[in-house]
Amino acid sequence: MPAGTFIFRTRTHNDEDFFNTINEINLPPRQLTKDFARCNRPFQSVFYASENRPTSFMELAEYWVETKNFGETLDVTIGRWELLNPLDLILVTSPNPENRISEFDKYHGTALDGFLEKQQGDAKEAAIMFFEYMFSKYRKPAKNDVLTYIITTAYSNLAILHGHGNVHGIYYPSVPFGQQGVNFAINQEFSRDNNLRLTHAVKNTFRIDENEHGKHSFTETNRIMTENIDLEKKTIKWEKE
Repeated sequence: MPAGTFIFRTRTHNDEDFFNTINEINLPPRQLTKDFARCNRPFQSVFYASENRPTSFMELAEYWVETKNFGETLDVTIGRWELLNPLDLILVTSPNPENRISEFDKYHGTALDGFLEKQQGDAKEAAIMFFEYMFSKYRKPAKNDVLTYIITTAYSNLAILHGHGNVHGIYYPSVPFGQQGVNFAINQEFSRDNNLRLTHAVKNTFRIDENEHGKHSFTETNRIMTENIDLEKKTIKWEKE
């Protein structure tokens, strides 16, 4: 991803207070990262972000459904981060064109085709089998499937490790959003090394209702945005109502 690109990261509030420091919405503390996720093992901090606001929200919606009841409100803060340096990522797509349904896979599949054309014999066959396997794991809903998360986390860490400092994360479609958006899982070194700049923060309040199908529905009832961010002091100042 080129410098100047904007990515979005969402944090849920435990109450109605505001996040007042950049660190609160940046890389999560390792002690709070207790479980496997798509690209992290327990107690491994990863900067998860998305290409836009809807995708970032969708990544958390299924957690909100499990923890919130009809009639309650939900407060979340989303940060808009600018890449100050190019972000080099590994992407996972299918080696089989017929499995490339999303725009992400259709676009990036040609790069994988070029790589496979250079392989021969058993090496090519093994590469096709491996990439198709990883493709299936990164596209699988796995919130309650720790074995899938173990596999994708292992690949993410090994791929970044073998990038010898030239790879900063993983680039993959959003499973909860039906692969309509894409996510970034960025390693600690890049996210802590003055490569990201918070430009905006928005606190959203949602009312949780029951729709006609008995499911959760989220309606935005309030939005407060600020650009008043002190990068030196790492503070966020809000115009509170």
